This record gives sequence, C-alpha cells and structure tokens, in this order.
Amino acid sequence: MNGTEGTRWNTILFAVVAGYIAALHVGKLPPAMPIVRAELGLSLVVGGWLVSAFAVTGLALGMVAGSVADTIGHRRLTLIGLGALAVGSFAGSLAETGPSLLASRLVEGLGFLAVAVAVAAPSMVAHAAHAGDRALALGVWSTNVPAGVALMIVVSPLLLGGSGWRGLWQVTALVTVIWLVVLAMGTRRDVDKVHHRARDASLARNVRLTVSTFGTWLLALCFGLFTFQWLAVMVWLPTFLIEERGTGSAAAAVMTAVVVAVNVPGNLIAGWLLHRRFPRWLLMAGAAAAMGFAAVGIFDPGLSDGTRYALCLAFSAFGGMPPTALRAAVPSFAPTAAQMGTTNGLLVQGTNLGNVAGPPALAAVVTAAGNWESAVGLMTAAAVAMTILSLGVGAIKHRQRKAAGEYRR
Repeated sequence: MNGTEGTRWNTILFAVVAGYIAALHVGKLPPAMPIVRAELGLSLVVGGWLVSAFAVTGLALGMVAGSVADTIGHRRLTLIGLGALAVGSFAGSLAETGPSLLASRLVEGLGFLAVAVAVAAPSMVAHAAHAGDRALALGVWSTNVPAGVALMIVVSPLLLGGSGWRGLWQVTALVTVIWLVVLAMGTRRDVDKVHHRARDASLARNVRLTVSTFGTWLLALCFGLFTFQWLAVMVWLPTFLIEERGTGSAAAAVMTAVVVAVNVPGNLIAGWLLHRRFPRWLLMAGAAAAMGFAAVGIFDPGLSDGTRYALCLAFSAFGGMPPTALRAAVPSFAPTAAQMGTTNGLLVQGTNLGNVAGPPALAAVVTAAGNWESAVGLMTAAAVAMTILSLGVGAIKHRQRKAAGEYRR
C-alpha cells in the first residue's frame, strides 16, 4: 500500500478473524479422533493421514497458492479459501468411509492453505497496514493457529457431547460461512492495487523470481526449522506426560492446551518489539536459542516435573516470536510487491516441511535410543541451525539497508 495511507485496521480485523476461524478446522480433529475412528472403523494409519492432510497440502502447493493470490487478489483468494473450508467441513460431516473423510480434509486443507497459512489473508494484512504498523498487525495475525486450535480443544467436548463429531463439523462449517459473508461485505470497498500489476505476471514468473532470491530461501528454512521443533514437542507432549510422567489423559490434554495457548503472547510480544524497531534477526536468533535451551531442560530427567513443565511453557512462548518475525520480513525479502503472496507460499512450504518431518523424526530418535533424553541432540541441532540462518537473514537485511543508504533501524 502507499506509504502515505493510514492502516486499515478494519480490514486487518476481518483477515485476523478469518485466520482464527480457519484454525478451528485444524483443532476440531484431535479431540474428535477417537469417536471418528470408532464410528468409521479407521486404522491408525488413516487417522494419521487425516491429521497430516493440511500439512501435505501446504507442502505441495504453497507457492502455487501464493502465486494464485498474487494473480487474482489476496482478498478474493481468502474468500475462496473460506468457502473451501466450509464445503470441506460440511462434506466431511456426511462421510461414511475413511477415504471420503480424507477427501473432505484435503478440500479443507486447500482452504486452510489459502486463508491461514500465510498466503492470502496475511498478504491482506501486509497490504492493509502502513509500514510502521505492519509488524504489529502481523503479530496479531500470527496468533491465529495457537489461539484457534486451543479454543477448539476447549469448546469441542461440549459440541461432541451434544451432537457428535458430525455436528461439530457442521457447526464449524456454519461459522465459516457466516464469516465469509461478513468479510465479503466488510471489505467490498478494498482494492488490492498491487494485483492490477500482478495479473499480467504468470505463475511461472512469480515462482521463478521468488526461488531465485536467496533471502526467501533463508526465511523458508528458518520457518521449517522452527515448526520442526515446536510441533514435535506439541504433538508428543501428551504422550510424554502420560507414559513418562504418569499424568492422567484429561490432565495431559489440559496441560498441552495451556502450552499451545501461551504461544499467543509470544506472537504479540514479537509484534510489539518489531513495532518498536527491535532488530528482526536478533529476535529470531534469540528465540531460537531460547527454544534450544528450554528443550534441553524439558528432556532432562534430573529436573523436577514442575520445572520441566515451566520450560515447556517457556519453549512455546518463545516459539511464538519467530512466526511473527518471519512473516513481517516477507515485504522486505519478496522480489517485488507483486510476489508477496508467492514468497508467503514458499514460507508455507518450509513450514509444512517442518510439520511433516518434526514429529516422526523425534519419535524415531526416541524409539531408537529407548529414552526421551535422546531428543535433546535433535532439538538443539535444529535450534543451532535456525540461529545460524537467522544471522544470515540479518546480514542480508544489513546489505539491503546499506545499499539503500540506511544506517539506522
């Protein structure tokens, strides 16, 4: 957007709520999984694919979706994404077999990719925000997944008890349709000015320009290393609490939900720090180092359970900072404003590479060694690699400022 224009906070609010609603579709499955598997007779393997459908979709189609957003407009793709989420969720509520439910989850995955995983709606936020407010706005946006998932984990038992998993799917679809209408009406006067220039650019050109920019690869790899660590801990924390520490299943679910939820303050603090012109690379490197140190303590059997749980909270809180910093970096690292969505799409692919690889890698290491302490090496290696790449991001930004004649910030 033009630097002389003010921040369109109403547009940002519409996009942020769309992200929260998209995250509900992620959070609805884990609490319902035992009921879904029992009713449809699903194996653990099929259940695993239901969980992985969103990550696989993002990994395969991130840049494609981003380039589509750059071509047809971020607002338009956000609306299409909400529609796909609603259609997929309603179709899933009618599923009678595992394959049909998986097909509906893939449709939802396409919608989630369009809306929530840093492709269409985050680009709406970036274009709607004045440059001075962009980091703060993206910090608020970044709360969507942890907050939406945590909210659904808390609310879904009430709906599951009253109307079953099919009712939960239908209610989620209805809420999504309502917000689709609200967003369409509330942002109908918004014009994605940059996209009038972008419509002449082909998907191949957008992708070529994005992948030929070294800085975009650093951002994507940083995001992948972050999700590799964070999701691995979040996925296996309930198992660790139940099998290793003897925690009850209900208590483990609540404790895990709290750990996921404290990711939100990290998002907001990072946005505030970036708004106050705190160096982006230092925020990323510091958060990566803090996550590494916390992981060492989490898997240290010599520490008390209270201390280890506090370190889980710290791990997740510091883990809220990298997503905000990385998304805020996209406008600076995209080849041009017309490739902002495509660059976001590359970050999506990095994110989902970490999502797909992290949990099984942690499981493989722990299984091979026969103890949870062995996870320390894997987690610290990822943290060190992310710290080094963050320094690379800082070096590129320094060169950009030097070339532009900037000596402060």
